[in-house]
Order: sequence, then C-alpha cells, then structure tokens
Amino acid sequence: MILIQIPDDQAAALQAKAAAQGLTLEAWLRNLAGLEEPQGHKGRYKLADLVAQCDPGTPLSDEDKAWLNAPDVGREAV
Repeated sequence: MILIQIPDDQAAALQAKAAAQGLTLEAWLRNLAGLEEPQGHKGRYKLADLVAQCDPGTPLSDEDKAWLNAPDVGREAV
C-alpha cells in the first residue's frame, strides 16, 4: 500500500469528485489506476457462505446468553 499525503483542501476536492460518482475515495482512486477490487471484498454475501464459517460447537458468551434470555420488548417473533 502506498500512502500519499496531500493538503486537506485537495483531499476534500478529490473526495467530492468520488462522492459525485457514488464512490469512496479509495474506490475512485482504484478505478482511476485501473486496479481491480481487492480480493475478499464482496458486495453481498450468501447466507450459506456465512454459515459455513460458523462453529456450532462454540459456547455462547455470558453477554449472548443474557441477550437470549432477556424478556421480549416489542414485536419479536417467538
């Protein structure tokens, strides 16, 4: 990774150009340089991919147990 320091006013101008295209400054600069999206970054995830990363044998933390045992406060599905 290359770090370039520029004055705040120039950085703000570049950020405004990126925002006008609906991009972050990092994504806008990546597009200008003709670089591809970094590996591992996806716009969306599939539930099956996320569940595959889970370990069902992991014990719940005390915080998780307290949250699960808390009384209903609204329109929760039971």
